[in-house]
Amino acid sequence: MIYDLELDNFRNFAHRRFAFDTGDVVLTGANGSGKTSVLESIYYTSILRSFRRAGVREMVKLGEHGFSINCRLNNGKVRTSLRVVEDISGKRELYIGGARPGRSSDFIREFRTVCFVPEDREIVSGSSGNRRRFFDMLISGVDPQYLKSLSDCMRALAQRNRALKGKTPELARHFDNELAERTPEISSKRLEYSRIISENVNALLKSSGMEFEIRYICESSMEKDQNLRILERNFVRDCQRGCTMWGPQLDEFEFRLDGKNLRSFGSTGQKGIITLLLKLAEFNIFRSRSAGSVIVLADDVLCDLDRKNSELFLDTVREADQRFFTFAEFPSFGNFGDLECIKL
Repeated sequence: MIYDLELDNFRNFAHRRFAFDTGDVVLTGANGSGKTSVLESIYYTSILRSFRRAGVREMVKLGEHGFSINCRLNNGKVRTSLRVVEDISGKRELYIGGARPGRSSDFIREFRTVCFVPEDREIVSGSSGNRRRFFDMLISGVDPQYLKSLSDCMRALAQRNRALKGKTPELARHFDNELAERTPEISSKRLEYSRIISENVNALLKSSGMEFEIRYICESSMEKDQNLRILERNFVRDCQRGCTMWGPQLDEFEFRLDGKNLRSFGSTGQKGIITLLLKLAEFNIFRSRSAGSVIVLADDVLCDLDRKNSELFLDTVREADQRFFTFAEFPSFGNFGDLECIKL
């Protein structure tokens, strides 16, 4: 678990150090006091991204040039520290126990976080990009090879698009081979986890009588040569539009409840329930498939849940290695009496 967290020039904190004595922590305070920022710093240390989708400049305290996060961990046998130093110029320094890791992917293997935030509703109700991001973050958390394939593919795609926009079509063709090769690796994993997540959600839905399904929609082939032919067939169109109109960046995940498209025909309540279950499924997958510790970050989400779903949430995440909750005031509901409380 995390037993010490030190923030410098992160969000509204000039300097703040937190000591956590237990596996369960409640952070309370008024809006703007920094509760969510504490969760964000933990999440950022685990995956080097913000769950707010913020850039480095947005996370740096106003008037400063960078921030640092120092997170100290104790897994029961070994104590170590993870330190992130970010500069608004784009420079990043990472340390594991004082040593520099060879790659960022080595740094983000230390622990996993599952974050429950109000913005999660966009997974169901928002654009296709929200659903792709949910799947990509989940799969990358348990499959390092997927993260590499996705990073390589997105880098090739960005370079191809720059060449198309720059009116250098022959340069754009140089990236077709990597796109065609990496896309099947991405598509096969997205299809596999569509099934795994569907099974997890339906297991959580078993007493409701409802049935959930994920339909993975993509235009890519599982064969590299076929993908090369598709890129060639679409090349003139891509040149005219200045971007690649094929690939995993356009895939969609259609959520269906009792045979109906949830985004189009689901009620607000149904969308809320499925959003919660998708995140609980993510937690269950991390617990069963990830070797490291799993930490739950819950940002004032229980207030929006009824009693039944609150109990489901708390029962499921009880297996986490550590849990952080935020509330404006210490909750009078649920089993929070023995939790450590830090008021901001």
